[in-house]
Parts: sequence; C-alpha cells; structure tokens
Amino acid sequence: SKAKMIFRGMEEFQNNSHDENSRSNNQVAIRPCWSSPDTVSYNTILFGLSQNPGIVQGKEAGELLQKMNENYGRSNNPSIRPDDVTYGVVLNALAQSGMAREAESILESLEEEYNDFLERSQSSDIARNDANIIVTPNNTMYNSVLNAFARSSDPNSACKAEALFSRMKTLSSTGKNPAAEPDIVSLSTVISCHSRSGTREGAERAEELLVTAVDLYSKGNAKMKPDIIVFNNVLSGWANISGSYDNEDEALDDAIPAERAETLLKRIDSFKNNQSLDINPIVQTYNIVLDCWAKSRRKGAAEKALNILRVMPSVGTPPDDCSYNSVLDAIASEMSRDADPSWIERAEELFEEMKRLRSAGKLTIKNITFHIIMNLYAKSSRIDGARKAEDLLRGMESDGVCVSDMTYNICIDACARRAFHRGNSKKAEHFLEEMISLSEKGNLHCSPKNHSFSSVINALAKSGDSDAVERAEKIMEKAEEMISPNSILYNSYLDCIVKNGGNGQTHKAESVLRKMISMRQSGRHDAQPTAFTYSIVLSCFARDKEKGAAERAEKILFEMERLHELGCSEVATDTRHYSSVITAWAKSGSPDAVQRSMALLDRMEQNYRNGNLHAKPNSYCYNSCIHAIAKSPNAGKAKRCQEILNRMIAARDLGFHDAAPSQVTHSTIINACAFDYGGDDDRKLAFGLAKSCFQALLESNELTDSSFLNFFHNIVRHLKHGAVRDQLSEAVFHEGCKRGFIGKRVLKSFQKASPEAYARLLPSGENFIPKEWSQNVSAREKL
Repeated sequence: SKAKMIFRGMEEFQNNSHDENSRSNNQVAIRPCWSSPDTVSYNTILFGLSQNPGIVQGKEAGELLQKMNENYGRSNNPSIRPDDVTYGVVLNALAQSGMAREAESILESLEEEYNDFLERSQSSDIARNDANIIVTPNNTMYNSVLNAFARSSDPNSACKAEALFSRMKTLSSTGKNPAAEPDIVSLSTVISCHSRSGTREGAERAEELLVTAVDLYSKGNAKMKPDIIVFNNVLSGWANISGSYDNEDEALDDAIPAERAETLLKRIDSFKNNQSLDINPIVQTYNIVLDCWAKSRRKGAAEKALNILRVMPSVGTPPDDCSYNSVLDAIASEMSRDADPSWIERAEELFEEMKRLRSAGKLTIKNITFHIIMNLYAKSSRIDGARKAEDLLRGMESDGVCVSDMTYNICIDACARRAFHRGNSKKAEHFLEEMISLSEKGNLHCSPKNHSFSSVINALAKSGDSDAVERAEKIMEKAEEMISPNSILYNSYLDCIVKNGGNGQTHKAESVLRKMISMRQSGRHDAQPTAFTYSIVLSCFARDKEKGAAERAEKILFEMERLHELGCSEVATDTRHYSSVITAWAKSGSPDAVQRSMALLDRMEQNYRNGNLHAKPNSYCYNSCIHAIAKSPNAGKAKRCQEILNRMIAARDLGFHDAAPSQVTHSTIINACAFDYGGDDDRKLAFGLAKSCFQALLESNELTDSSFLNFFHNIVRHLKHGAVRDQLSEAVFHEGCKRGFIGKRVLKSFQKASPEAYARLLPSGENFIPKEWSQNVSAREKL
C-alpha cells in the first residue's frame, strides 16, 4: 500500500494535479512526489500485484497495463513504454488469478504487433529500427498463458492449452519466433490442464504427453527433460478421477485409475538407474498414489495402500502425515463395504505408529488424523464407538491439537448412531453444551452450526425418551438464538416430533411447517420447506387419530399441489405424500374415509396422466386405500377391495411393478373380507376374494399366523356349517401345521370354524401339540 501511495503521488505530479479536490476522489492515499513514473515504476507495482494473486489484483494489473499503453500512445515517451518485463509480470498476475481469457487476449495483441513488425521489417529500414522497441512474445509469456488455462474454470482449457502449445512449436520450428520454443515447463503446464479436467480422456492424454517428453529428451532435446513434478502432474490426473470410473466398463483397458497410477509409480522407480533422467519419487509422489487407492471403491484398496506405505521407508522416502491419512481414509472406505472389526484394529496400529514417530520428532499429527480415526469409531458397529470418539477428542485437547466444530460433530454423530443405548442422547446434548460454552468464551472454531444442532436432535429422535420432544424444542430455541436454522435442522425437529410425540402432535408439526413457509416468503430460502418436510409432517398426521387430522392433512397436500403449480419445484408431490393422507383417512374413523381415500387415488392417477411422474400410485398407496376400506363400517368391502386389486394388477401388467400386489395387499384384503357384513351376494364375493388372496399367499410363501387367523375368520363368517366348511377348515389347519403358524389365536379360530375337526384331530386339546406346529409364531402365541 505504501508503494501505491508513492506511485499515485508520482502520477499526480506527472498530471500536474496536486489540488485537494482530485486527491479526495482517489480511493488510494497519495504521498506527494516530485518525479513522474517510468516503466520501472509501473513494473514494480505490477510485480507487487502478481505476488498477491486474486481476481481483483489480476484486473488491476490489466488496467495498469492499459493505462501504460494509453500514456505511451499520447506522449510517445519511451520512458513509460511497456517492455517485455511489463508484459511478463501482467501475464503472470492474470495467470495466478486464472484469468485465461484476458491473458490470451494480451498475448494475441502482442503476436499481432510482432507479426506486423515482421512484415514491415522486410520492406522498410525504419521498421528495422523498431526492433529495439517491439516486444517479442517469448517462452515465459506463453507459459504464463498456459498457466492461466491450467488455473481457469473453462471446461475447454485443456484443448486451448494444447492448441497454444502447438502454436509455440510451429513458431519456433519455422523460425518465425525462436523465442517461443516450448520447454518442459510448457509441456508440464499442458499436462496439468489435462490432469485437472477430471476426465478419463484427460488423464490418458496427460500420460501420453509425458511419454512424448521422455521420448523427446532421449532424442536429444534437453529442454524437454521431465522432472518429478511432471510425473506428479500426470499422477494427479488419475487421482482426480479415482472412484469415478472404478465400476464402469472401461473402453481403453480394464485398469482402474488407482492401478494406472501405481503402474506409473513403478515406472518412475525404474528411472532411478537412469543417470540421464535422474528421476526420484518424492513423498508427494507416493501420496498421490495413496490418495488414488483411498478414493477407489474397489475391494482390497486398503491393502494396496498399506503395501505402498510399507515400501516407502525402504526406498528412502519416509511417509509423512498425509501418507498415513490417505491409508486411514482407504481403511475407512473399506469399512463402509466390509464390517470386519479387524480394520479398526489396523487403523489403531497405524495411529500408534504415528504417535511413536511424533515422539521421535519425525512426524506431526494434525486434527485431520484424529477426525479420520474418530469417524471410524463413530461409523463402526462397536457399542463403545461413541466413548472411543470422545477419548480421542480429549486426547486432542491434552496434546494441544486444534479442536473444532467438526471434532464435536463427529462425537455427536457417534452418539446419534447409538441413541437407542441409554445415556447417549444426553451425551450428545452435553457435547452441544460444551460447544456453546466454548463459543461464548470466544472460541469460534467450536461454535455450533446447523449440523451440530441437527445431529443432537436426531439423537433425541432415535432415543425414544419420553421427554425427547421437550428437550428438542429447547435445542431449537437455542439454535434460533445463535444461528439461522436451515430446512435440514427443522426437518430433524419434525422427525423427532413424529417419532416421539405420540398422539396430538399434529398441531405442533403443522406450526413448524407454517414457520418454515413464512421464512420462505420473507426470503429465507435456506429454511424453506421441501418435499421431505411435507412428507414428515404428513406422516405425523398418518400416525395420529386426532379428530379432524385427515381433513387438515388433505388441506396441506392440496397446498403442496398449488405451490408446485406456481413453480415451486422443491415441493413436488409424490407417492409418500398421498399414501400418508390416505392412511390418515383410514385411521380417522370418518364415514367418508373410503370415499375420500378413493378420490385421492383417482387424483394421483389423474396427476400422473397430467405429467407428474412421481404421483403414480404404487402398492403403498393402493394398500393404504385397502386399509381404509378394511377399517370402514360400511358393507360392500370386498367389492371395493376387488376394484383396487384389479387396478394394481392392471398397472403391474403394464410394466409398473411398484404397483404389484404384495403380501400386505393380500393380507389386508383377507382382513377386510372377514368383516364384510353385507348381504348374501356380498358375503359370497368376500369369501371368494379372501380365498384367492390366501391362495396367493400360499404360493408366494409370504404367510404369517395372522394370514391363517383372518382366513379362519372368513370361514366362520361366510360359510355355513357343514361338510364343505369342515373340510376346508381341516385343510387350512394342516397347512398351518406344516408351515409352523399354529398359535393360540389360530387354534381357537380353527376350533370355532370346525368344532368337529378340532375334536377329531386334537382329542387331548392343546396339551400334546408338537412344537414344530408353532415354530414360526411369536413367543406369546406359542402353545
């Protein structure tokens, strides 16, 4: 800033404007000077800008160059003419900022001036004299533009960089501009462009260019001697796509990115004996390959990473903390696929090894290492996982390692995963209280954020504690006091209300929803309700038997539809929302329950035909409607159930297998038919439908003891006493014995269905029944 003050004073002196008014309009303070700026002055300021890379500095450097050119054009003063240093520094500043378009534009203008000079120099002695003032685009300038491409976000940067590289080769090989001859820095930068592309093609091309460099150097081009940085750039290309291509059918070969990286590492090792190349892998080289294996989704990746880690000391490259962290990451990834507890033991061994190296002054352990190990415990199936994570947190504190909100969040998540164990939900609350206390004392690193509050409420939701909702409400109040809660946090609170609130909680859930809607209307889009929010709220209504709950649930559903029609894509209705409202009607006890449920089913099918692909009814929706029919006191249940069953079969036959009748479908229909109190025709239809559903359960082997119990109810209520009823009852009983579903209630229903068959088959009653007959019923139903 002091340099800018002096420079601004020099500019003011040059412009002869030292008056107070002009100074007051300047954003940069001015130090009075009595000398005009020259090229060296400009270059000094430009150099300072290039040393502090950023978009603002890049733009400022470009503007300063433009000012130099304008001043030189007006005055023709050679002392302020931009020179090769000026352009080199400006291009470097733009490159550091990733401003490729601006850098390329400056280079192109230089090329135009240079080409114009070459044309004029062939016919004019005056033009030859211009050789002293013309700026020749050189290798350094071209490399800066290549670097700008490498750092830019342009998806076509690799293609543009390679095109510029080819132009450099052409200019130098034809003699038009020998100064543009590319070197290994040029090629390495192009390789970096391809490596950063995040594509398989980019990684392949980067390796091809590396092979080109080795070949050119072996043929005598000393400027193309590759160093370990070039090899690391190529390895980074494979690391950038590791995990993305592991499960695909590779077109080029079967090697996954991690395997390609390890193959290249072996090739680097083979160059050790090549005195001409003198390539030796460094720690970063091995770390990139370890990172490849850590990201890989292939089984055995952790073993591969461990093997590389063990090789490193033997080749004179001791691993650092990044090396160990990559192996620990690989173990964490392996654990997500394989719950073998030995993986945690191996991670513990590595951690102890790191601590021994730290004690010997050979290694540092940062918080990221602790976080990886803590996450291993947190996500494991170990009951003591939460305690182990906390032990590491306390170890960090005693070792002076920086503890942050992430550290506490891991411990809270560990408790949330084990919230069903006594005390873990309270432990999660304790961690949150610690975070709040540290934050209030000025430790902002530990200040709780949305994730912290949300995870504690998730622990309460899973705990089953009778006061879980009350405690969650207090946490929400603290969150609203400290932060701006987002929709994820509100959804966690709603989930806690649904899972632990019991009956009568629909008003509380709806109140939270209305608050979120109000926030959206006031511009708080991070807290706006999503489709998931509505799903939780409606599930609360589906669980509650409160009077009027079904009507209110339906009103919320229709609000969703209207919002979506108005352009709110985040609240599109789907099968979950409709099935919850249908279930709410089924449990309502309303005489209109069946009619309203059927109307919703019709509405879903119509919405699907109108373009809402997520509204197509599935088996859950149809089953909810059948459940409403089963709960209804009205006659004609079988006929209604038959209609829905036919719709399900038709949808399945058209290829929509999510609507296919399930075990729940057939079981619920059997139950509905058992309580159809219509006339003879209704009862006849009911028994026939129940019998066909029972047969479907027999064939699919999806029976339960309730299946036999409800079918016996159908026999009792719909068949007259006589031989047919006795024979059918006996056949069903034998089937139940064979399948192990004869429990206490089933046996009593059999006795009621056919006293004659019961007495004949069980002369001693329940006293001498084989255990096998009730092997598949619950303990309380066993005889």
